[in-house]
Amino acid sequence: MPTLKKILVIGSNSFSSNSLIKLLLKKKYFVCGLSRSKLNEKKFLAFNSRHKNFSFKKLDINKNHMSIMRTIKKFKPSYIVNFASQSMVGQSWDNPLDWFYTNSFSTIKLYHEISKLKFKLKIIHISTPEVYGNIKKKTVENTHYNPNTPYAVSRVTADQFLKILCDRKKINYCLIRSSNVYGEYQRLYRIIPKTIYCILKKKRLKLDGGGKSSRNFIHIDDVSDATYEVMKKGKNGEIYHISSDHVISIKDLVRNICKKMNYNFNQLVKFSPERVGKDKFYSLSNKKIRKEFKWKPKINLDEGLDKCISWVKTNLNSFSKSDEKYQHKK
Repeated sequence: MPTLKKILVIGSNSFSSNSLIKLLLKKKYFVCGLSRSKLNEKKFLAFNSRHKNFSFKKLDINKNHMSIMRTIKKFKPSYIVNFASQSMVGQSWDNPLDWFYTNSFSTIKLYHEISKLKFKLKIIHISTPEVYGNIKKKTVENTHYNPNTPYAVSRVTADQFLKILCDRKKINYCLIRSSNVYGEYQRLYRIIPKTIYCILKKKRLKLDGGGKSSRNFIHIDDVSDATYEVMKKGKNGEIYHISSDHVISIKDLVRNICKKMNYNFNQLVKFSPERVGKDKFYSLSNKKIRKEFKWKPKINLDEGLDKCISWVKTNLNSFSKSDEKYQHKK
């Protein structure tokens, strides 16, 4: 039988999973992390990797399918939280087959095998609001899919496969979609740490489409708290949105950071054409998760940006050129 305190986290090197693992270890869970890459360097690691309740295996869902299944059968977790995906939107146009192989084929293959296990567990599948496409109003959980990029299309497949497995009573799961997540330990190619880093290094920052697109930013610690609630209390087969209530344009976001750091906005930015297929606006409704779990975000954007600025400043001298750009891995 699985142990209620055992949780398997797939994609454990991701920014979002790091925060959740930190929370789970604090709550005295036994966590087994799986990732295709070796453990993150300390500057990008939110938790203590030497914690007595944490173990790690370097396994890739594209290449080590059988080893992952052996690990699941041996560890017998009560929960699997799956963060694993090819996650960059713009880059998915360059190598779309890699995105489909990971996010569609390999993920479905894994869930199919999990559905045949002789013990029961609950999957928390981390999806994306990109599947909704460009919507001009608050988006609720039953909104129809309208993906605009290879990345978004690749994520729809696993979402739907879990639903049909659940309908056939083959699997228990909840699906989470979070709005734009940010916070300390996030990679430098993401807009908030990138802006802070460019200011400190006096580099120019490229704003796609002039920064006119609007987003719904939420601090990663708030997301992890909500994810934990969904893991423990979420209803089988349900989708949950995790978001703040504040929408801001990328341009205004960068302006705010410049103001906090006493830096000239026009000296920082250079405008460039919009990325192909980029959604101009999305904002997720969080009414469902607020009502069911009495949850609400605790860290507002102003406080969260201060935390990020402090983290980048503290680690500034440890960052390398390779940290500045996304590096695609098949």
